[in-house]
Amino acid sequence: MNAIHEQEPLAGGSDSGQYGSLSSPLQQRGKSTGGRHRRAPSDWSAFESTATSTREEIREVTYDDRNHVSVVLQMHGSVWPHVLPFCLFNVVLTVGVFYLREAGIDITVAPVGHKFMGIVVSFLLVQAANIEYGRFMEARKHLSDCYRSCQELVQFAVILTMSDSSEGAKQWRQNIAYRTILLLRVTMACLEYQSSGEIPWDVNEMSAEDKVDMEEALMVSERGCGDHRGGGRQKTRVGKWAHGKRSMSDEAFRAPVVLAYNLRREIMSQRSGDILQMKWKHPCNEEIRISDYVMHFMTAFHGLKKLTTTPLPFPLVQMARTFTFFWVFTLPFALCHKAVFLIQLCFTVFFITYGFLGLMYVTMDLQDPFGDDPTDFDDLGMAQIVFEDIYITLYKVDGEHSAVGLRKRVAGRVSRGSALQNFHDDYGDLGLKPSGSMEPEQEVRG
Repeated sequence: MNAIHEQEPLAGGSDSGQYGSLSSPLQQRGKSTGGRHRRAPSDWSAFESTATSTREEIREVTYDDRNHVSVVLQMHGSVWPHVLPFCLFNVVLTVGVFYLREAGIDITVAPVGHKFMGIVVSFLLVQAANIEYGRFMEARKHLSDCYRSCQELVQFAVILTMSDSSEGAKQWRQNIAYRTILLLRVTMACLEYQSSGEIPWDVNEMSAEDKVDMEEALMVSERGCGDHRGGGRQKTRVGKWAHGKRSMSDEAFRAPVVLAYNLRREIMSQRSGDILQMKWKHPCNEEIRISDYVMHFMTAFHGLKKLTTTPLPFPLVQMARTFTFFWVFTLPFALCHKAVFLIQLCFTVFFITYGFLGLMYVTMDLQDPFGDDPTDFDDLGMAQIVFEDIYITLYKVDGEHSAVGLRKRVAGRVSRGSALQNFHDDYGDLGLKPSGSMEPEQEVRG
């Protein structure tokens, strides 16, 4: 007989026992082998219809590096759509210059100058590409640090207090998890602000109270944030302390800083003495251990901010573009100087144009990896995987009720139909009463 423990109702329940049930989710959902078992009251599939973001899903670039034909011919994520018009234009120009020369109108030039200029163009393009690729990989490392910090923060907060099964401890752990998810979600929206133009703290995962609290801590805000009433920008109460004119882009990067403070405050709220029944063995060490992950997260965030707000120096970009376009589109005049075979010449010009301009477009794609382009990071998708890891962590200690309660807080108030249909989706399908309490589990015999 499998030992199945009763779960306690709250904003999140807890499997009985000091450290929660060690039985697997499959066993708790009625898939154990023989004996009496219980059917879980909530249907997690109901959450699949609850959108957590209106952001368009990124179709990632995938390829089989062993299939050479597929790699060469794949269009998704390729620079071919951008470069092909330039290649065809240069081929047409080559044909025109060639036939003009054959007709006695020679407008070609000696190729000596192009040989030396080609070295400069190659250096500028390769140097810019190397710099942007380095920045691209650095941004990916900072993203990984953000994700890891959130996972570790919640796990340490849960593990260090898992011996406390009081209602206050469960709610504190859920609040820590929620604040962590909120910090990560708004950070992802902040990084995409330049591409999407969407206000980072207007995400569906943030409650109306949190949005109001956020706007009160910013120098400027968007009128009607959250319900999209009105428009324009307005100064907030703290705006009078600004040292200069602040844009919405400045405030977008201020939002994670404010949420990091809220998370640190939530971590330290247990010092009031009426939240946790257990006593820390080494309060300073344990609190610092949890708070350190907020610091690690903010270190990674400021690294991302540095990369986002510090583009490649404009003089280098300008020189590279100027030399590249001049060299590529005067190439037909140099190659036609003594050319004999037109077909061979056209193929040469076509692929040289593809090579140089293609490398330039690769550099441009790497400049801003946060958005919805095929080569951009699926930062929100990876963040949502972290959200799921946090649900699982909370589920292992406080049970399914607590994880469901956290998931509901994150789900957002996205309209999915009529008010009645939303009511059934939010409460009926989840096995919840309107008050938020859980129905007792139903026993069935296997």
